[in-house]
Amino acid sequence: MLTAEQLMAESQSRDHWFLVEVTGEHCAPCRAVEQLLLLLKPSLDSRCSIVQVRSEESPEWVSACQIRTVPLLLLYHLGEEVAREQNNLSIAGIRHFLKDHLPFSVEPQVGALLKEGKFDQLRTVLDLMTDEESRTTEVQRARSWLSMRDLELYGFESSLRDTFFDEAITGDWDRVLGSLEVAARTEGLRDLTIALADLIPDRKLVAQWRRKVT
Repeated sequence: MLTAEQLMAESQSRDHWFLVEVTGEHCAPCRAVEQLLLLLKPSLDSRCSIVQVRSEESPEWVSACQIRTVPLLLLYHLGEEVAREQNNLSIAGIRHFLKDHLPFSVEPQVGALLKEGKFDQLRTVLDLMTDEESRTTEVQRARSWLSMRDLELYGFESSLRDTFFDEAITGDWDRVLGSLEVAARTEGLRDLTIALADLIPDRKLVAQWRRKVT
């Protein structure tokens, strides 16, 4: 939570963007928008921060900005209001608002979250995606990874899956596939091993590995 003075000082001091929710102390719709912004935060570019300004604490600024009702979203850059949105404060509406006015991509960083092993954030990002956004190969692969992580496994299968994910974070696919070779020839683990290998994005390397172990 910032005061209007703090917002202006922050915005004027650096080349950064601020998505500002103007909120009220006893405003139920404001709390609903706040929850949506919390869901949106993991997919937002680091060059844009989400902040709140409570209207009761900055009445002069509210009047100067001609703010009549809350909740209201403002986009600030270098101390200036760039745009505002009040009508469509759904997740989709907020994302369209950002896409229309930010000078950089606001597409969810699915690949980066997957590579860094930030699976909880990745799950949140995927849940917020539209059907159209979900059609990309990258998103489909991410969903497959999460499905594998959620699969209920026990014993050697669970250990094999956990080891795969630990090593996959390195992105060294030769090493990962090498670790899977023995399991691929072990009765009872073969199907799981191939399913794990199929999660790897280097399809040529996986095809070579398949020929090697079959």
